[in-house]
Amino acid sequence: MNRGRSNSFEERLKLKIARLFFEKRMNKVDIGKKLKISRFKVANLLDEAIDEGLVEITIHKKLDEFQELEDKLEERFDLKRAIVCETSDDANELKKNLGGDAAKLLMEIVGDGDCIGIAWGSTLNETLNSLPPRTTLRNISVVQITGGVNQVPAEINALDLARRISEKFNAKSYLLYAPAILDDPRSLEVMLNQPSIKDTIRKFSEVNVALVGIGAVMPKPSTYLYQGGFIKEEDFKSIAASNAVGDINAFFYDSNGKTRSTSLDGRVMGMSLEKLKEVNYCIAIAGGREKWEAIRAALVGKIINILVTDEGTAKYLIKS
Repeated sequence: MNRGRSNSFEERLKLKIARLFFEKRMNKVDIGKKLKISRFKVANLLDEAIDEGLVEITIHKKLDEFQELEDKLEERFDLKRAIVCETSDDANELKKNLGGDAAKLLMEIVGDGDCIGIAWGSTLNETLNSLPPRTTLRNISVVQITGGVNQVPAEINALDLARRISEKFNAKSYLLYAPAILDDPRSLEVMLNQPSIKDTIRKFSEVNVALVGIGAVMPKPSTYLYQGGFIKEEDFKSIAASNAVGDINAFFYDSNGKTRSTSLDGRVMGMSLEKLKEVNYCIAIAGGREKWEAIRAALVGKIINILVTDEGTAKYLIKS
């Protein structure tokens, strides 16, 4: 009986890998061990099997509206990930929605040996509130990437947030015992020469997962640095005159995501916007109408590469 032409050796290998991956649910590392080939070759052959039509992937369930928004955001701004949650007119509820989804995302992304950088803010506080009490990950480091603001509630201060996330990940922490904004450049220089602060600043280059919030300058200031009086009126006049639309870590940027020069230059303790751009997974957690322009500018300037936001903000960003 004529059985037809046999598949080539390479085709049979590709089909075997595809069956192990899709039917047996084996991961690429285990497939590589089983077949005595590298996981990189497993990945390449699996991609070729799909490209050559040996394997077809069919998704039967349609995307829901949030998934469609996430896909459009990722395409529009070349993001690694976008997560969209429900919008709420209640600011506290919105922060809880954002924080809950950000926590789930963080648990997906963080792996053994990662170095997490954390800023400060109420939305990041909600993210930590939604994390499990303890994780089983190993060799995690946590770096405080912006100075503290002593007058704000402890639960949203960068120092406290860094300590809390360190406990959840059983991580070694690198803290910044310094204000977010110093009185003058000389004061910043003195702080930067302190050994403990030097050690933390050096760790900035090892951060591969960063959690930041976004503050808005326009249409009205939403950053707590201003609302809480930590940015003096004369400084804010300088910020407004610079055409800044938002800030991350107290570094201000314009509608194109470019850093703006202000009277705070040389006085800010924290990871700069340029340094944030080097982080593999820079996650901004922000939403609400008052932050639309600030979020959009951060995306345009590629300061961040992952966004957790709400439905209303996502729709605006896609149309912008």
